[in-house]
Amino acid sequence: MAATPPNRHFPLFRLKEDATVERLGHLESLPGEAFKAHLTSMRPNLARCPDGDIFPGLPWYLNDLRPQGFLGRLHAQRHAHQPGVGQPGDHALPTTLLNHLALTGGTGIGDILPGEPALHTALTALECPPDHVHEADRNRAYPERAQNLAIGKGISSGPGGEQPKFTATVAGDDQRRAVLVKFAKAGDGPAAERWADLLVCEHLALQCLRDAGVAACSSQLIQSRGYTFLEVDRFDRTPMVLGRSGFVSLMSLSAAFARETTHDWGAAGEHLHELGWITADTALRMEQLHAFGRLVGNSHMHQGNLGFQLLDCGPLPLVPVYDMLPSSLAPCRSGALPALAPIAPVLPAFRGSCDPLRWAAPLAMDYWNRVAASGLLRSKALRAMAKRNAWRAAAIVQATA
Repeated sequence: MAATPPNRHFPLFRLKEDATVERLGHLESLPGEAFKAHLTSMRPNLARCPDGDIFPGLPWYLNDLRPQGFLGRLHAQRHAHQPGVGQPGDHALPTTLLNHLALTGGTGIGDILPGEPALHTALTALECPPDHVHEADRNRAYPERAQNLAIGKGISSGPGGEQPKFTATVAGDDQRRAVLVKFAKAGDGPAAERWADLLVCEHLALQCLRDAGVAACSSQLIQSRGYTFLEVDRFDRTPMVLGRSGFVSLMSLSAAFARETTHDWGAAGEHLHELGWITADTALRMEQLHAFGRLVGNSHMHQGNLGFQLLDCGPLPLVPVYDMLPSSLAPCRSGALPALAPIAPVLPAFRGSCDPLRWAAPLAMDYWNRVAASGLLRSKALRAMAKRNAWRAAAIVQATA
């Protein structure tokens, strides 16, 4: 792709929750791969730069639009033959990446669209979603889509590592909703069977949190033709009209302003609170969720697995919890299975006060009891381990009382 001349303007749009469009302003490309935001009104959060009033690279609130992960590879293949669209690599210059996002919309997460072609694509999808599925037809459509991905993308040859997934717009008699669908086929070997059980575990974790009054994504389990599907409602889409709400990951916010990428959500929350990005209550919730994740064996609590609703001004609230599961049990990229080791029998070392553990331990006990009692799990050994984990979580409840 040809280099972008200095001072090129990239329009910024927002597809609002009611599916109407708002012009946010534009980004001005400056020499040295820097950008300046020219906004249509007072939007202090979107104008906030790590230092001064110039973004030293791609503005932080566009970073999550980068094609990445399993869906990012599907995005790259889908646009591989689109005229004028380059495929930015991991080390692409910010202007090259912004050109790509302006033409394609990138991952489409959140509500900001950095270009008229991206806006046009998003508006077209409102009327005719390319991933449309009728609710009553999911038992047939989901296995077909999973099989097509396996054939076209080679995912069946490596069931370990990253979880395969696709998006869908599910239409019922009187509703539409945007979802993310993870899947595994138990008949594809021990690693795939473990993944199928972990999808059940993820569903139960989200259910457990919601029942405790914690905002967590709604999910459904669908088992059809040997597949297990976990259908998760998207928190950045509104039902019916398919409008959008803002999103920024903890990773993007921390990388820009905290300049560190600790896996300790509580420590990251404290830093963002000091910087004025979140309230003290939100920082506390981050610490509580980190404690819960540790007690349910979530070894994948990187900063991309927690995020905030992106607002024009004021503190950012957390989006509903997602990707919460005992990922320490997930197959390795080689397909090897980690041992079904229970959680530590002693009080886990924890930064600062034990208050987050007092909050998290009863929830973890409830969670592991649900896993132990689930008839959807294929592995008897996993259910037995869950029962031991429930006992150990109960011991932590007593130790922190």
